[in-house]
Amino acid sequence: MLKIANLSKKFGEFQVLEDININAEKSSIYGLVGSNGCGKTTILKHIMKIYKQDEGYISFDGQEVLEGSEIIKDFYFVQDSLYFPYQYTLKKLFQYEKLMYENMSEEKFKYLLKYFNIDKNKVLSKMSKGQKKQAAFVLAIAAQPKVLLLDEIVDGLDAVIKRKFWDILIEEVMDNEMTVIISSHDLKELDNICDKVGIMHEGKILKEEILEKMKEEIKRVQFAVEGEFNQNQLKEFNILKTVKIGSVYICTLTGSVEEFRKFLESKHQLLLFDELSMSLEEIFITELGGVGYGKEK
Repeated sequence: MLKIANLSKKFGEFQVLEDININAEKSSIYGLVGSNGCGKTTILKHIMKIYKQDEGYISFDGQEVLEGSEIIKDFYFVQDSLYFPYQYTLKKLFQYEKLMYENMSEEKFKYLLKYFNIDKNKVLSKMSKGQKKQAAFVLAIAAQPKVLLLDEIVDGLDAVIKRKFWDILIEEVMDNEMTVIISSHDLKELDNICDKVGIMHEGKILKEEILEKMKEEIKRVQFAVEGEFNQNQLKEFNILKTVKIGSVYICTLTGSVEEFRKFLESKHQLLLFDELSMSLEEIFITELGGVGYGKEK
């Protein structure tokens, strides 16, 4: 397990991270999502010891991760902004990284070159943004790290390449017990592949939970009743949001959907009642709406 405990960081007087706690399991994909500038990339850079925290600690398999720790050699970080050595080709960069990562696999490198149809002899700086992302991902998988950190890895990629990314990543996680943390704004993509999610805002983790359990905790129902309906009747329920579209009400709530239904039936004749599925994107909007994000005048 990769564990971050009570991590805090200031840049000058600005509190960038405050009391961050993250638990990312082996053989799992952890989605780190949040508002713009909330500190997601800063967390990844702390894991790699690019930054040094003011408080708290980071550990992997019970061993604290410190600057110069041997364990960092088993970590791999693909940043959102990619910079490659001048005039380097992917082949040349692979040879260089073989000196840094002892588990670098030439077999996987060759397989992924063919899988993504990448020219290993093309100068990296002359590749498109999408090609650079693919090249960086190929190197990351070929390195066979124990911890893989991906920052906006699918940004700018088409749907076909994204699917190829996820297929390879899921296979590696299952086969090699890899711990993956992905920072991304593409919540629809993460919804399909993440085991656990951490939702961030203004340098804090608002919620960390297994994604399926998170979806069970927050529910959405739509209903319609005969006659007039007063929303004040719902005060005894924990209603997070109510929207009225025509004669249909859509409520986001926590608690028992069945109890909510029974309450409505005791007061009104129900014409419609359905429980709707919640996506990660809808949960994200609900959680950040709870702290006022997006509601500013």
